[in-house]
Amino acid sequence: MLKVLIITKKHLYITLGIIAALIVGILMLVILTKSSETFSENYKYAYKKITAEEAKILISKNKDLTILDIRSEKEFLNGHIPRAALIPYNIVKKQYVHLDKNKKYLVYCKTGKKSKKIAKTLSNNGFPRVYVLIGGIEKWNYDLVK
Repeated sequence: MLKVLIITKKHLYITLGIIAALIVGILMLVILTKSSETFSENYKYAYKKITAEEAKILISKNKDLTILDIRSEKEFLNGHIPRAALIPYNIVKKQYVHLDKNKKYLVYCKTGKKSKKIAKTLSNNGFPRVYVLIGGIEKWNYDLVK
């Protein structure tokens, strides 16, 4: 009644063949997917979308935060977030390379559409700490500087 497992030469060859095929497959996968680029070269930073309430807290807790108002000069003079620096959209999209990658940035515009584009550009070019105000200054329910 007790069955004894008997390994024949045939079973041994089949098992060794399967193991060899697995090893060859794994080696081919490693060789074909290997790249000369490192992980950090492929990595893109992400920006974070934040509400006006979150932006207010971020501003109050980060004295080193750089706030970029990318609207026109006329819009800026009609009212802007305290501590904001005016760098119009057309300038910042071309001149972002002059910004310090080690700083934190909060970017806003009128509605949030252009600031989202700038935040994406910054983050894709190695700026690790970029925040964008959801809805732009239209959603800012706090005091403005004129």
